Amino acid sequence: MARLSARIALAALMIASLAGCSHANKHPDEQTSADPNFLAGCGPLDDQKLAAAINVTGLKQQSSPTICDWTAVNPGGGPVGLTYAWLRDDTLSREVRIADQFGYRIERLVVKHFGGMYWRDPKDPGSCAVTVADTGTVTWWVQNRDHAAQPDPCAAAMSLMNAVLSVDGV
Repeated sequence: MARLSARIALAALMIASLAGCSHANKHPDEQTSADPNFLAGCGPLDDQKLAAAINVTGLKQQSSPTICDWTAVNPGGGPVGLTYAWLRDDTLSREVRIADQFGYRIERLVVKHFGGMYWRDPKDPGSCAVTVADTGTVTWWVQNRDHAAQPDPCAAAMSLMNAVLSVDGV
């Protein structure tokens, strides 16, 4: 429960500290990669594409812009939480500082041509995130609510990130 509180505090900190976040409420089908707010709101993936990207069912959105949450059921029947955040003008170095502050382990990576990182909670093998940065940051968190390491939450977060980047034409 303390880690969930830390995630909520982290999301609140990110929202409060970034005045440049978009609150556009466009439907994902109306967005194109030429749109400067393409990643705004709950991102460019509709719920059907989101569920297909990580093979879950029962997907249900819990909240909306700027930090968006969904709950779903993984193939083994366990509940999974998904969180998406796009923070315009954010930097990867700032995200690294936040991860350090909250005790997450990070692993730097490159996704397509974007610098990024995995966030891993050392106390929860069922939780992982991927963040990539360009003119802001995009983050996908995946948490197996039963805290099980399988299905792999990092693979699911990366699958969601790749789906977003594919829609963006990358």
